[in-house]
Amino acid sequence: MYRPLPHRDRPPLDRDREMVVPQDSLTESKRLQSQKMEAIGRLAGGIAHDFNNLLSVITGYSDLLLESLASSEPNRRKVEQIKQAANCAAVLTRQLLMFSRQHVVQQTVLDLNQAVGGIEKMLRRLIRENIEFTVTLDPHLLRVKADSGQIEQLVLNLVVNARDAMPHGGKLRIQTKNVRLKKDAQSEAGVPSDHFVLLEVADTGIGMDQETQAHIFEPFFTTKAVGKGTGLGLATVYGITKQSNGHIEVRSTLGHGSSFRVYLPAAEQTEADQEPGNNSAETAFSGETVLVVEDAKALRGLICEALSASGCRVLSARDGREASRIVNERKGAIDLLLTDVIMPGMSGPALAKQVRALRPQTKIFYMSGYSGEFLPEMLAPGVSFIQKPFTIADLARKIRKLLADKPKETSGSPAVSSGPRGLRGA
Repeated sequence: MYRPLPHRDRPPLDRDREMVVPQDSLTESKRLQSQKMEAIGRLAGGIAHDFNNLLSVITGYSDLLLESLASSEPNRRKVEQIKQAANCAAVLTRQLLMFSRQHVVQQTVLDLNQAVGGIEKMLRRLIRENIEFTVTLDPHLLRVKADSGQIEQLVLNLVVNARDAMPHGGKLRIQTKNVRLKKDAQSEAGVPSDHFVLLEVADTGIGMDQETQAHIFEPFFTTKAVGKGTGLGLATVYGITKQSNGHIEVRSTLGHGSSFRVYLPAAEQTEADQEPGNNSAETAFSGETVLVVEDAKALRGLICEALSASGCRVLSARDGREASRIVNERKGAIDLLLTDVIMPGMSGPALAKQVRALRPQTKIFYMSGYSGEFLPEMLAPGVSFIQKPFTIADLARKIRKLLADKPKETSGSPAVSSGPRGLRGA
């Protein structure tokens, strides 16, 4: 008489085989997913590059117009709306660069409340109507030192994760507040004793068991169905938190929701005092010669116009080849090379290498909306860089600081400015 084998001894049934996914298939799936994301990332980065040039022009000329309009001027509000729309678009391009992993990390002293408030409208568009969304921001929040684009991406990923955990609706809460961690908690987190700023994203969704919580920050780990998630959202959150010298805690109960708590160290007061915009003692330029190299004509014109009005001698070139000719033929000094990174023909870093060989005292300053394969050079120690889109005031402030770090060459004959004068300085 036939007797079925015990479960542990019998061969798998067809239904069992259907549930088993070979390990090599999982590896191949991850490889294909990675290739797909890399291709999409390159596309996103290319779009961000061109779009950031346009946004720099829009925000730059908006700033120049606002400086010329009195607060009572009827058209001032219209210009402010144009600039605000450009700023919102800049947030989207930063997210594209984050996705393509081509965002250059620039940590500054910032207010988390402003970072959250700046993308709140966009977050509300991402959340379904059956989710109650509240934002509670501490009005006395301390500043932190982090990259604003990374913080926006961190909040976005946590909110999307919370939304997906509530398919039938629920409550989602974002809050910020100052905290002071106990020494025992800090020693476990491996961070120094000090004041911290808490950013919490909590939901009333399906929650997670202990086994899931143990893996949520691993790249490509996801509990979502195929095609519904990449498994990189929370891994990105973890990476951003660590890059910002913070740590993250997860509290979750299966069936009762989750809470992600990001703790970032509060910035030193001296750092906060040096935050851009707090220094009113900035002075105009005093005849320094700047070579501007930018293939986007409108943006090149804007930069030359603003720097000329601020007191610079400005030379301009549309690409690396033209800039190289200027560097070779010019008799007088060139105090600063301000160059785009990705240009037709010769890249910014390749041009900078030529300039350093001929004029070692010339300062190098990169600008880019997408660094592509030159990302490692943008992250190298001592590299001066500004991310597009930028404001003219930020650009001028960073150039002043860079030029002040070391005495200039003795200038020769004055250069001919390529941009019209008469506008107010940045």
